[in-house]
Amino acid sequence: MPDEDLLRPSLSGAAEAPSLFSSTGFFVVSFFAGPAAAGVYGLANSHRLQRWRQDLPVVIAVVAASFWLLLFANRHGGLTAFAELLNDRPARAMQIAVRALGLACFAAIYLMHRQHYRAARISGVQPVAGWVPGIIAFIIGLLANAALGEFIKGNR
Repeated sequence: MPDEDLLRPSLSGAAEAPSLFSSTGFFVVSFFAGPAAAGVYGLANSHRLQRWRQDLPVVIAVVAASFWLLLFANRHGGLTAFAELLNDRPARAMQIAVRALGLACFAAIYLMHRQHYRAARISGVQPVAGWVPGIIAFIIGLLANAALGEFIKGNR
């Protein structure tokens, strides 16, 4: 077999990998705006992949688990202990916890779409600029974080 046969595509008519929103934008939004923002941005990619119905329950579960974990930590003194460990105020400890959980949500959702990101990268498909979903996710994330903060303040 000649060497050029090795470089010829073996699948004819294969669908091109879909272009997804930038994973860098996904990471940044998740870090600065938390779990809800990660969920919104992840669902935007799910919509581009035409699998949002399949991904919606998983994304909701991941985001809800993050917020539940924050509420559980607050109720059992975990956020206060974290603030004491940091020698900082509880609001700052909450911000750090939200950012960490936002990154955890990013990782979980990214892992769901990992094969699609890899296929796009290998086939040379450029990521789509994610300004619109990024801004929407950022706003929703900040609103969700503020609502959670107010809920925690009200239940002290």
